[in-house]
Amino acid sequence: MKVKVSSSRGRILVVDQEDWCREFLSAVIKLCGFEELKLATSVAEALEALAQSPFDLVITDLKLPDYRRLLDDGRSRYPTMRFILMVQQQKHAQQLLYLEYVDIVFKPLSLDEIVRKIRHAIHQTHLHQSEEELRRLKQEAFRIWG
Repeated sequence: MKVKVSSSRGRILVVDQEDWCREFLSAVIKLCGFEELKLATSVAEALEALAQSPFDLVITDLKLPDYRRLLDDGRSRYPTMRFILMVQQQKHAQQLLYLEYVDIVFKPLSLDEIVRKIRHAIHQTHLHQSEEELRRLKQEAFRIWG
């Protein structure tokens, strides 16, 4: 696997109770070149971070108490923010398939898979932001010339 090590745009919030998981994801994210990273151990800590500034991606565990509150609050604050949910069993993933902007990875984590999903989520966020900016500029142009 080739991993590009250069500075990449993207703010990522990792929320997990387990030290090893936060440390692993932190190392992976830095290896991918993302420098803006925040680690949280609880939903309350994550919500506090989200209240202070937006993130492009939140990575969290389905078994985290009150994870649903994190999804709902994050989505209401930042509708285009992406989520990666880590799950232990496939049966738990079925209940999440309908959620927009949510991707799923299974534990134990695969390095290749998590790298691919992080990059894809950040790319999708930036693509959506660019489309929104283009839409805004078109509306402004029509307003001026119309």
